Amino acid sequence: MKPYSVYPSERKNFQDRISGVTVHQLTNFKGHSEHPYFTDDGWYDHDRRMLFVSDRSNVRNLFSIEIESGEISRLTDMPVGGPNLACPMHVNHELNETYYHYKGCVYAINLETLETRPLYIVPKGFNFGGARSTGDGKYVVAGLSEDLSATIKANLAASYVGFEDIFRARPDCRIIRINVQDNTVDEIWREKCWVGHINPSLTQGNLLTFCHEGPWNLVDHRIWVLDTNTGKALKLRERRVEGEKVGHEYWFADGIHVGYQVHDGDKSFFGFARYDGTGEVEAPAVRVPGPDHVHSIGFDFVVSDTGKSIKGYKYNGKSFDGPRIITMHDGSFDWGDHHPHPSVTRDGKNVVYNSTAAGYCNIYMTAIPEDFYALPELKVNK
Repeated sequence: MKPYSVYPSERKNFQDRISGVTVHQLTNFKGHSEHPYFTDDGWYDHDRRMLFVSDRSNVRNLFSIEIESGEISRLTDMPVGGPNLACPMHVNHELNETYYHYKGCVYAINLETLETRPLYIVPKGFNFGGARSTGDGKYVVAGLSEDLSATIKANLAASYVGFEDIFRARPDCRIIRINVQDNTVDEIWREKCWVGHINPSLTQGNLLTFCHEGPWNLVDHRIWVLDTNTGKALKLRERRVEGEKVGHEYWFADGIHVGYQVHDGDKSFFGFARYDGTGEVEAPAVRVPGPDHVHSIGFDFVVSDTGKSIKGYKYNGKSFDGPRIITMHDGSFDWGDHHPHPSVTRDGKNVVYNSTAAGYCNIYMTAIPEDFYALPELKVNK
């Protein structure tokens, strides 16, 4: 089946005003476009195409962009005026499909034929989050969180309104696993605690991480690894001093190790450990104040979006050199989905990010320079 619409390339190239690197603006539309969240693998067709969502024609749909040509294809056909499609843009490479949630139903969509099929009906009284395939492609894992909208007026995308209220309410939360062949559903975790960020390993079918959501300094413990074969969850990187903040966990490309960051006062660390808690390595990095998201495919090089720039940190064997400015994103952190959320591509050569610098949220990509030390240093007030 052909895409519902095909758009010519919107690609624009320019030199970054600070670092001088070439920046590729992949979308240029008067409507918001967002790349896959940094924990999600949204690449397919041998990494020639990347999924994204966009609000074109006053409706949110799923799209893909062919990186080399810039051509954009619309993969869904949602009606104008309806509720937003929710899609984490995480590709099941075994079946060449991804998953989205619309009007209380979870659907699979084949990325070649665009055929869709229903997988799951969300039970009343719960909010749905996720729909990501496991590393073996056999299941979709997702979260159910008790709907507290009758008592808590939250808008988490708008600067986390109601965030601490939901945390303190300890909602009934569950993690489910949907068999993509027969639609059978297992409840694999349940607790009276706000559970979020359910991220399956990129390679291991039985492993996922989830977090206890809430203010990092207040949650009992942030990062958990769940083995779906045993049903047991392991605490990864417990807090070591009072008030220490641990978070922004993500799987390395090997699907075996989990990366994260730690803040303790004015000190910051990047770290990682195996899924079983062994082999932990942590190294100090310069703390940059403000909202921050980090990503890497291993421990050698980490990107961050704090402030107005996309920054890089390079591991020297003991600590992280940097930060050095790869490019200025110049965007805001006012709306959650529009945060830059930088993501390093699987080959480690590029970083993709969002920016609202042009007025609407658009998607950008730039190559990571081979000579890290030629990039300008970010001056941090200590």
